[in-house]
Amino acid sequence: MPTGRARDRTFPRSVGVLGHGFLAEPVLRRLLRALPAATQIFTYGRDPDLFAQLLQLGAERAASPADLAARSQYVIVLLRTLDDLEADLSGPSGLEAGIHSPTVLVVGAISTPDDLRNLAGHLLEKTAGLLRVVDAPLSGTPAAAADGELSIAVGASPGLYREALPVLELLGSCVRVGGVGSAQIANACEQYVIAATAMALGEAAVIAERAGLDLARALHSWELSLAGSRVLEAARGKFLKRDFQPDLSAGAALAPLEVATQQAWRTGTSARLLGNVRELFELLDRAGMSSQDLTSTYQYLAAQHPERREAQG
Repeated sequence: MPTGRARDRTFPRSVGVLGHGFLAEPVLRRLLRALPAATQIFTYGRDPDLFAQLLQLGAERAASPADLAARSQYVIVLLRTLDDLEADLSGPSGLEAGIHSPTVLVVGAISTPDDLRNLAGHLLEKTAGLLRVVDAPLSGTPAAAADGELSIAVGASPGLYREALPVLELLGSCVRVGGVGSAQIANACEQYVIAATAMALGEAAVIAERAGLDLARALHSWELSLAGSRVLEAARGKFLKRDFQPDLSAGAALAPLEVATQQAWRTGTSARLLGNVRELFELLDRAGMSSQDLTSTYQYLAAQHPERREAQG
């Protein structure tokens, strides 16, 4: 049932979820629980197992992206990158073909800001102004999505932001950071901070262990000095249990880090740490660890041959 705050909102009569990203199932579960019963929820995706699971949760089947668009007043895209979305846009079964009335398209995929701005302009022109794009990459774990606790930077005009907000607020905390494309930059910088923190924690944990410290005690002391760090809180159990099943996958950091690198170059920023962080996550990808948790940086570094440096007299 919707919360008291949600009951005061005006919700769309129908919401569509397009995609098979790792947040698709928990986001849909959250929408089914939090939206009013009068709002129909449709879904379409190319992963047959996930698609069947989503239907079992109570969503209605759409036959194609066009059918999803035709039935939905509000569409949330939960794909990994903009390239994945573009494959579902054109042609007789593409999303564009199903647009017949004003529709909000919330893009949760990762993109360069320029590519997303170009796509938003293209869709607005192709649909005679009916399909309006909201830039809203979702940030958080599947558990956070299921509980409506995602972090959501939003890029849209003030009016479109207000229109998109009732549904987005069911998924997490929202803040408008500018127009289309601006949320991609905000999200990329946020993911950079998270990835850098995971990298620093991994390196620190390996150093502490190799120096003979009890890792549990060391992690506890870091928690005291870094109170409120969600990354550290999540990492602690994974380090100690050697459990690297993904909450946030290491591979998911690559696209935002690329966006952050592009923006650093465009703004003339000498982001030396960013280069090191991106290099490590590229190494994780090449090592076949991109599907593991962000904290697998620790696992990767611990497996490397120790480099010992003798003091120079």
